[in-house]
Amino acid sequence: MIEKIETEHLILRKAGESDLYNIWNNVWRDEQIASTMLWQPTYTIDEAEKRLRRTICFQQTFDAFFVCLKENDEAVGFCGVKEEAHGVFEECGICVAQKCQNKGYGKEITTALVKLAFEQLGGTKFVYGCFHENAHSAAVCKALGFKYSHSRDEVRKWDGYKYTADYYELSKAEWRGQGKL
Repeated sequence: MIEKIETEHLILRKAGESDLYNIWNNVWRDEQIASTMLWQPTYTIDEAEKRLRRTICFQQTFDAFFVCLKENDEAVGFCGVKEEAHGVFEECGICVAQKCQNKGYGKEITTALVKLAFEQLGGTKFVYGCFHENAHSAAVCKALGFKYSHSRDEVRKWDGYKYTADYYELSKAEWRGQGKL
């Protein structure tokens, strides 16, 4: 299990108890961010404490991280990867606080996860899924050389919201062809 990844502006690391207020204020209680994610907003600090405990447990067995600003270690998002089939890795949520959007952090995070999958975990393909209406995520995929694969109609479990998920793929050979490996 990888504990920490550093990028130019960010540190992807395991969550800790001291992250509670930052992750809750920056991400978990933001309804606009949650609108294009699978998770339900967290409205109270008590709910946030429980969610943080679950997150810490989850991160012990998965390559999942809090996204923190390198300058001050403030938790401003989360991300992770999981192996769906032999050599096929999929992001398991990439989320950045609104105040940190449009700064290139999505590309930094996705690049770090792709490198993790291809260079350290033996991956041969990386899959990125996002809500159809999430133009920022689609733009990140395209900028990094991902190719559109397919769309699938789905239902968000917690509120029954019907949405279309778009999936993008990048092979290790394509990544290598971009001079990334």
